[in-house]
Amino acid sequence: MNRDGIESLMDRWMNEPAFRAGMRANPEAVAKASGVELTEDELAALKGIDFRLSDEELQARVSKMA
Repeated sequence: MNRDGIESLMDRWMNEPAFRAGMRANPEAVAKASGVELTEDELAALKGIDFRLSDEELQARVSKMA
């Protein structure tokens, strides 16, 4: 996995409420619009995340991906 890309998304998730809201609404589109290039595996993992989880739970899951 592209650690820099995942870390970039995680950083924005933690620091930008509008980005976080966008990721909850349409994670694939927001990730693509952010300019971060994800591999097919990373994109599949992103699609598999349950964005209804709390911020803390999501951070823990995404940290495992990175």
